[in-house]
Amino acid sequence: MQLVVIEDAQQPHSASLMQAKLQLRSKVFADRLHWDVENVDGQERDQFDDQAPVYILLVEGSHQVVGSVRLHPAARCSMLRQVFPMLLEGGKLHVHPRMIESSRFCVDKHKPSPSPGYKRLKRTAAIAQPSFSSLRTRMLLAGIIDWCLSNEYLELVTATDVRFERILRMAGWPMKRLGPVTVINETESVAGSLEISKAVFERLRPEGYRPFLALTTQQRAS
Repeated sequence: MQLVVIEDAQQPHSASLMQAKLQLRSKVFADRLHWDVENVDGQERDQFDDQAPVYILLVEGSHQVVGSVRLHPAARCSMLRQVFPMLLEGGKLHVHPRMIESSRFCVDKHKPSPSPGYKRLKRTAAIAQPSFSSLRTRMLLAGIIDWCLSNEYLELVTATDVRFERILRMAGWPMKRLGPVTVINETESVAGSLEISKAVFERLRPEGYRPFLALTTQQRAS
């Protein structure tokens, strides 16, 4: 299980992973959660995919994407400001240069194919992460913080639902609400701010965590 960072989605060497990521988003947001999203040919995307975001993917095997999140500087573009201002107190987000926004966080809940490497990682994390899906979630959360620390971000903001807010709190990454809970498409939704720090990273990092791989043309060719 490997974390992969894609900082330029237009590069040909990242095309297969990008397609797998869009298919996972379709499976999670359109099929499982029944969100009102743009879903074409089994792939989910929106206008924020055209804003040069960074993607962090959790990959098993060669190209099986089992987790994905999208990151973009809040000062450049923001779903909270443009799509979900009703989740913000007064409809405003107080942006600063070290604020990053996350969106489209998703994890595949299907059981992984057996492999010696995954079994070893699952064994070492068995106490803290009792299921493969929670292990994937913690790996992806730790990857987000790892990348943010490397790029000197101090705060992450996001729109999510109260269920995932509880998951974050139980994982050791409590969220500070930025506005009221609001029902959107029958989902109790909330905007929140999350601290980026080494202390939080150490709390979330599961046993067996490996630093993320930045997918570049040179690395792909080798």
